[in-house]
Amino acid sequence: MNRIQTDLQAANTSVAEMALQELQDRIEASGLEASYAGMVCDLCIGQVSLEKAFTQIHQKAMEEMVNLLDASVMDDEVALGVCLDKIAIESERMAWSALERGTEAIREGLALLDGAAFVQDNGYIN
Repeated sequence: MNRIQTDLQAANTSVAEMALQELQDRIEASGLEASYAGMVCDLCIGQVSLEKAFTQIHQKAMEEMVNLLDASVMDDEVALGVCLDKIAIESERMAWSALERGTEAIREGLALLDGAAFVQDNGYIN
């Protein structure tokens, strides 16, 4: 590899790193993860299987995260690839987390309905 190729690779790497960090910051600031637990509850109440619920949440998360990408990333093949890999990983993690949080909320709700749990004056469930 000659010097020009090395310099170009280093520049692409730093652009990719900056794009990745910006994407991560946007994902964290978006609050997407919290909204998906409610989506799980709605899907489960609608009698959607957990597999289908996971798929729907995963797809929605990927779509929303792609929208968080900076337009300049589309011009850089390396940065785009790194960001799309991150989106795939994060959207799957968020979908699993949403399933866990959503099913826990449903369990708590069912326990309240069954009388196995009660809400204290401070709003906490026992």
